[in-house]
Amino acid sequence: MRLWILFDIFKREKTKESYTVDELGEWIIISNNSRLSLLYRLIERSVKKLGIKSFNLYIIHFSEDHEIRNLFSVKGFIRTKNILRESDFIHKLSEILSEYGILGEIDSSKLRFCNVNYIFFRFDILIKKNKKAKANVKVLLPPLGVKSIRIPYTSKELFKDIFENDSSSICSPNLDLKDDKNAKIVALCSDNIDLENLKYALSYFTKDFNISFKYSGVRNLEIQVNIKDFNKYALIPLLWDNFIDAYVSSC
Repeated sequence: MRLWILFDIFKREKTKESYTVDELGEWIIISNNSRLSLLYRLIERSVKKLGIKSFNLYIIHFSEDHEIRNLFSVKGFIRTKNILRESDFIHKLSEILSEYGILGEIDSSKLRFCNVNYIFFRFDILIKKNKKAKANVKVLLPPLGVKSIRIPYTSKELFKDIFENDSSSICSPNLDLKDDKNAKIVALCSDNIDLENLKYALSYFTKDFNISFKYSGVRNLEIQVNIKDFNKYALIPLLWDNFIDAYVSSC
């Protein structure tokens, strides 16, 4: 369980938390944070107002500004097989959120993959109107080395953070999704990296992989990772619409 991530806004002694895994990644369930619950319910209402009944709502990043009280940053996405126009959703979301505070610009993008629609969004809001709300909210627990504030990544940026985590090395990785189940990552690094951290991070995507490495010159290191049963869906919350650039195969 990847519980090294600290949600500063959560009062852990009062918060009931659980953990779940699905094809999109690993998630912590937050049930007793009133501001998170409120924003979750408002986003949820925005989708329902458009007539969409079957959907899933995920939160990728949620944080409160340390200097400005009640200023929150939110990233998340909607997943549905129904037709949901990005512009309609963003318009409705803006309309509903604006009733509760001062809303900044909403950034969004859309991905359609394997007959499923994903609409990603991020916004800042200064909450002025409070309302009691309760919800069980899925919040992303990303792989070791990945920072939710940097999402969406490109595939190169994603694995660069994973390979370089907790080291002084500079790495240049390339992900090759060879087919629907197999992948290869080759990374050139300027120094040694923590292989145990790398193995742990890669276990987010698969349990079946092997790592080989060789030195080039005095300190340069070439690392090759061959992966079987690669869970491509776990890339979607991390890459957003950049997923299409990384994965071009069929469903």
